[in-house]
Amino acid sequence: MFDLGVVLVIYGALRTREKYREKYEESIKSRPIKLLRESSDELQYIPLEQRSLTDALASDKEKHQDLHYIKASIVSVGLSILRGFYAPVTILSIGMFTYIAVPYLRQIETSLLKNKKVDGYVLYGIADFMTLGLNRYATASFGICLVHTAKFIVSNAQDKSKKMLIDVFAQQPSQIWIIKDGAEVEIPLEDLHEDDTVVVTTGEVIPADGTVIHGVAMVDQRALTGESQPAEKEIGSLVFASTVLITGHIHVKVGKSGQETTIAKIGKILNNSVNYKTDSQLRGEKWADSWNLPVLGLAFLSWPILGPAGTVVILNGHIAQIIRIVAPLGTLNHLNIASHKGILIKTGHVLEEFSQIDTIIFDKTGTLTSEQPKVGRIILAPGSHYKEGQILAWAAAAERKLAHPIAHAIIEKADQCDLLLPEIADSEFHIGYGITVKIDGHVVRVGSQRFMEVENIVIPELLQAELVNSHEDGHSIIMVAIDGQVAGALEMHATVRPEVKKLIHNLRRRGIKHLAIVSGDHQNPTRKLAEELDMDDYFYDVLPENKAKIVESLKSQNRSVCFIGDGVNDAIAMKTADISISLSGATSIATDVADIVLMDGTLNHLPDLFDISDSLEKNLQNSLIINIIPGMTTIACAFLFRIDILVSMLISQVGLLVGVGNAMLPLKQLNAEEDALSLTQTHRHQHFEQLRNEQIQKGAQHNV
Repeated sequence: MFDLGVVLVIYGALRTREKYREKYEESIKSRPIKLLRESSDELQYIPLEQRSLTDALASDKEKHQDLHYIKASIVSVGLSILRGFYAPVTILSIGMFTYIAVPYLRQIETSLLKNKKVDGYVLYGIADFMTLGLNRYATASFGICLVHTAKFIVSNAQDKSKKMLIDVFAQQPSQIWIIKDGAEVEIPLEDLHEDDTVVVTTGEVIPADGTVIHGVAMVDQRALTGESQPAEKEIGSLVFASTVLITGHIHVKVGKSGQETTIAKIGKILNNSVNYKTDSQLRGEKWADSWNLPVLGLAFLSWPILGPAGTVVILNGHIAQIIRIVAPLGTLNHLNIASHKGILIKTGHVLEEFSQIDTIIFDKTGTLTSEQPKVGRIILAPGSHYKEGQILAWAAAAERKLAHPIAHAIIEKADQCDLLLPEIADSEFHIGYGITVKIDGHVVRVGSQRFMEVENIVIPELLQAELVNSHEDGHSIIMVAIDGQVAGALEMHATVRPEVKKLIHNLRRRGIKHLAIVSGDHQNPTRKLAEELDMDDYFYDVLPENKAKIVESLKSQNRSVCFIGDGVNDAIAMKTADISISLSGATSIATDVADIVLMDGTLNHLPDLFDISDSLEKNLQNSLIINIIPGMTTIACAFLFRIDILVSMLISQVGLLVGVGNAMLPLKQLNAEEDALSLTQTHRHQHFEQLRNEQIQKGAQHNV
């Protein structure tokens, strides 16, 4: 008991000295400076990359400190053993034990005085200091050593997981090359500005978001989309910061750099997502906390039966601290898997709740169907002396300078037919209706049926019948009029995303009970698509503000509803749904309102989302079981076998290590997948280089 008294007195003296020093420092601070410091949280903004570096330095410092205390604890154990043989070492032994116990005593003080609760730290503390009071000096030192060791192991595991998840600036180069006054100049990354032209070559990291203005390249965009297949980039293509140029050479005009890049915004979202606790974690913590006082009561009620050593053993059997560690670590690692598959999840609890979804509503346009339709039939007006190719060529010429999906579809069809597009004299674009141009002295109008009516152009009755048939088949019509008379029409077919049919099958297999389409389109095309995809229901002619009412109606039937849309246009419905998913992709992170964003802009990774959610649920359940078994085993063995204090400590720590190992399993799986992808990419690059060298050799032989 003497040692315990000395430790507590020394700690009390240290804390008293610290409090007096804090009061003294406060007293010498001026009032204006104090007010400025108090308001600094509102005035200061630390960039993400600087914050990441600061956090990393703080984490490294903490780990070095933990490692230092582990070494000091080993020395304390040695001195505790030695004092049994050599009494003069006693004072040194007490001093070393006090040194390693101070951080732990601070935590106990925080739990009792600040948080006003009896938690795992308090129970472990009572057990360790009772052990010291029983003159089990080496065992008490070993107990403190286990605490520092566990903290070090857990800290390493958490840092590794967080680094993989949010260290998005790890690949950013410190120096980059830009074109300035016609020459390539090397500058620091932080000096890069909008509209600069960056030079990126094979193996280098693209430092900013921008547009390719020269060259072609293959780019690894896994950091954004999760896709292992490299993306082809040419003049006009968008590229993103932190993606890697596998092969090629490009010049990129900078659009956004630093904190404005897509990857930076993703980093901010992920940085926030790791701070959310899952429902299972909250329930587990609440359940574990509810056992603290009963375990404390059982331990001291058992004193007459088991003695003080048995009381310490029971106290070592609590599980409160383990679940607080392994549950968030498991969630973090599953967020990691999702991120590396191009699934951006904004809060951890969303991933856990996703496995409970039983109803999915798909927005039709841009979600189930591609935004860009395809040109189907070319319908000639009765008596028209123009050919199909000429009508298509003039329509493509009129639409050539427009950026909407229908224009792209018409131009693409003309390219497929190898049509030569005539030059246009001038154009007049009517928003939402159509465009008027002059071609070879003819006035050409291209647009909707409404556009023709506005322009007072009569549509022949026979052609109107064709239009009705097309609408009933779910197609839209773009009409072409030449010199005030309708010459023909282009039938536009909505194209279902290639992954959708397989996706619907997978969703059915995973137990989704209700699938529905919601669309602003007419009944026939919506119904036909619903029938084609074997949907349970469909809603047509729905305005954006009414989509939320459909979600509310399904939720009122005790359904757990997920709404999948294309971003901001479906914002109200997304906020109403239990979980919302967007296919908007990397270019709209700043404005996306969904809980989850599929970064590649397709539905390909939706099944992965279910798998990851199911895996998280199993992992959290396993963690709970792993937490319970060591505690129950320790308490049972205290009564049945009267196990030693040291044995109870080891059982408790083995439970922690197994729990951490279980939480880290997803990360091991992720590392294996990353290694396989890297190997595949290396082989692909080697094959590309081999083909290029062969072509160079053939070219040289030909020249000779």
